[in-house]
Formats: sequence, C-alpha cells, structure tokens
Amino acid sequence: MFNPLFSKRGKTIQAFLTIACSSGFLLFGYDQGVFSGVIVTPYFLDTFNNPDANLLGIVNAIYDIGGAAGAIFCFFFGNVFGRKRMLIIGCVVAIVGAILQGTAKTVAQLLVGRIVGGIGVGQLTSTIGLWQAETSQAHNRGALMSIELVLCATGLLLAQWINYGFGGDDGAGAYQFPILFQLVFLAFTILLVPMLPESPRWLCARGKLDKAALSLVRLGSEDDDVDSPHIQETLMAMEEVARLEELDGIEWLKSLFQSGPTQNGKRVLMACLINTFQQLSGVNSVTYYVPTLLITFIGTSRSDSLWIAGLTSIISLSFAVLPVFFIDRIGRIPTLTAGAVGQGVCFFVVAGLFANLPEEGTAAARSFGIAIVSFIYIFFAIFSATWLGPSWMYGPEILPLKGRATGMGAAVVCYWMFNFLIVMITPPALENIGWRYYVILGVFNVCFVPVLLLFFVETKGRSLEDLDMYFASRYHGGAELRAAEEAVHRAHELEPKGAQRVEEAD
Repeated sequence: MFNPLFSKRGKTIQAFLTIACSSGFLLFGYDQGVFSGVIVTPYFLDTFNNPDANLLGIVNAIYDIGGAAGAIFCFFFGNVFGRKRMLIIGCVVAIVGAILQGTAKTVAQLLVGRIVGGIGVGQLTSTIGLWQAETSQAHNRGALMSIELVLCATGLLLAQWINYGFGGDDGAGAYQFPILFQLVFLAFTILLVPMLPESPRWLCARGKLDKAALSLVRLGSEDDDVDSPHIQETLMAMEEVARLEELDGIEWLKSLFQSGPTQNGKRVLMACLINTFQQLSGVNSVTYYVPTLLITFIGTSRSDSLWIAGLTSIISLSFAVLPVFFIDRIGRIPTLTAGAVGQGVCFFVVAGLFANLPEEGTAAARSFGIAIVSFIYIFFAIFSATWLGPSWMYGPEILPLKGRATGMGAAVVCYWMFNFLIVMITPPALENIGWRYYVILGVFNVCFVPVLLLFFVETKGRSLEDLDMYFASRYHGGAELRAAEEAVHRAHELEPKGAQRVEEAD
C-alpha cells in the first residue's frame, strides 16, 4: 500500500499520530453533545411520538450500553488486533451506527443505531489513549494526550452550534444533518490511521521485536536507526517489562485481578475508578440535558436554550487547552483533586439556587436562572481544565504492558456504564427530586478528594516502563524485578545486537 508518511519521522509522525487520535476524540465529543439538541427538534418529537422522560432517557442512555459493549470487545480482543486495526474497526462500526440513526423513522431503528454507534465509539475510546500513550515520550505524553481532549471539546462545540444553526428549522434536516455530519470525522480517521506506525510496545508484547524497532525508528529522531543505542535501550526496557509480567506464570486475564510482580489488579482498579469518578462528577448530567434543563426549569425558548447550551462548549474548549501547558509539570493527581473540589462547590451552589427558585416568569426567577447558568459555565470550565484530559490519560499510563488493552477495556466499560447510569436517571431525577440531585453530585465530587490523595500514584514524567518497574519494586521487596532484569540481561548477552531490518507490514 502506498504510504506518503512512511519516510516521515520524529515530530512530524508524532504530529500526524496526534491528529489521528484527536480525530477519534473529536467524534467522541461530538456524539456527547449532538443528541442534546436533536431531541428537542419538532421533527424528532413528531417522528418518535413525543417521547416521555423515561423513553428519552433510554434513547440517550442506550448509546452508553453500546459504548460498554465496544469496550468489552476491546477487553477480549484489543491485544489480538492491535491499536491500529482496532481503531479502524471502531470507525467502521460507528459509521454504520451513524447511518442507522440519521435515517431512523422508528424508535426500534433509532435504538439499534444508538447501540451500534455506541459500540464503535466504545472501541475508539478504549484504544485511542493506548496508542497515543504507547507512542509518546514521558516528558510530553500528558500534553499530547491533552490535545486529544481539546479536540473532544471541539467536537462538543461543533455539535452544539450545528444544533443551534438548525434552531429555526422544523424539518428533517435539523435532525439528520447533525447526526450524519460525524461521518466526516470517521472517514478522515480511517484514511489516516493505516499510514502511521503501530504501537512499538504492543509489537514487543507480541514478540515482534523487528517491527517494534522499526516503529521506534519512525517515532524517534532523524539520527536513529534500528541499531542505534537509544533504540536498542528502549527495546530492551520493553522486553524487560514483558518478561516481568510473565514471572509468576499466571494466565494474563487472571493476572489482571491479582497482585503479581507488576501489581496488575491494583492498577486496573485505579484505571476503572478514575473513569467511574469522571462520570459520577456529573458532567453528562449537564452535557446531555442543558437545553432540556433550561426549557423546563428556567422557561427559555428552544432557540435560546440551544445558544445558551452552546456557550458551555466554548468555555469547555477554552479551558481544555490549559492542561496542554501545565499537566506535565503539575501532575495528574493534584489537577484532579483541585478539580473535584471546584466541581463540588459548583453543584452545591446550583442546588441552593434551584431550591429557592422564585415563581416562573418573575424578574427574580430570571436572575436566579442567570446565576444557575453561570455556575454551570464555571463547572464546565473547571471540568475541562482538570478532569477532561487527566481522567482519560491516567488509565493508559498506569496500566501494565500486556494487560493495557484489556485493563483499558475494563476501565472504559466502567466509564460507559456509569455514563448510562447518569444519563438514564437525570430526567426522572430532575422531575422527582429536583435540586437535591445536584446535592448528590456535589457530595460525590467531594468524596473523590481523599481517595485520589491516599490511593492513586502520580504518573507525570515517568515512562510507561518506569511505572512498571515502580510497581515491581514495591512487590515483595523487588525480588521479581531483580530476577527479570537478570533474565533480560542474560538473554541479550546471548543474542546478536540490533534488530534486522525488514519490510514493515502493518
């Protein structure tokens, strides 16, 4: 296959790889925001017979069931297909889902489309972070992964403002165009991914050392070749970690739920918890339902609700840029902790305002409404600057080499299932308990703080192999680590130095 990027190296190939990963997250962000606008269009309401709050919750939330199914697929097959193939499969499935949704005339087809689209995006969200983390260097890995989430916020912005652009359209276009527009991102990703290098860490874990070396060369500097000391040292570190994970002889799937030399169970738990916390923060209770919330509780028109909701995406994008500049200096855990405190305060204030909302239509009600919207904006700003990027980068960083795809699949299952929970319960919760729902979300955020500070490990500035060695060094006094180092060193003394150059066959 002709590959115009095959001869590119270093920063150039890393830039294209980041663009490919960001395109996948652009779709993710777009899908998170697009349905909040289309569910209030006259076409949607007429076509699907004015769904009540419960059916509306199912239509929104069943997408998350699909996302969980896509993550489960990656749990079992992520290590088999590799990062690139899994991304392409995810894009193809998401295309089918988008077409089914955009052409739906019945609730049944809409639900199938939502599930299929969710499966595709679940595969993408389980894989993109792995590919980026495994092809980045420790000093700028956080910044590159933060860029992906900037594009996620960009997707949300596009979705909300495309919906606003169709705010005066009562026809099919106001529903169909926003849904089908995501095909543009998917087609671009499918074209770009095959031109880029596969993860050298996945290749090494599969025993494909020659291809891993070639991938490292493409990701390295212009001076690197397969025999250069830097490439060989990096390859040796990857081999050492791969052998370390096999020392206890436990089958790889079981090892994810046990301790072992690299403490896989503990690390999978941290990855799952961080994704669960992200959803329990309440972000999608706002993302999905800002227009509905504004119409129901503040009395705004459909058009006003759409442009007010659209401002949240502008704020989200503006603040999502900030971690690109500070996340590799401040670190993941301090950023997440500070964000949890701020988010909790915002929800407590919103709850207090809703609890004392004056009678609808009065000037006082308008003032309260403005205050509520202001704190929703502040929540989005804090979330985007502190949780949007770090929560998605933490799992790929903390997980072990051979269990990375499987562990990330488990973590993303947690993300989608709790996303489902929040999206499903938000309409009836707002209907039945009103302002108290925001008190619950505020309490969740406050509870994250001690858990993060006491039980989570900082990943900034450490290579993925360094993190494996860190956990191994804390397991039984590091005896397994020393044994692995000796085994790898002995193996390299017996093997010829350098990897043989072969044709890349990704």
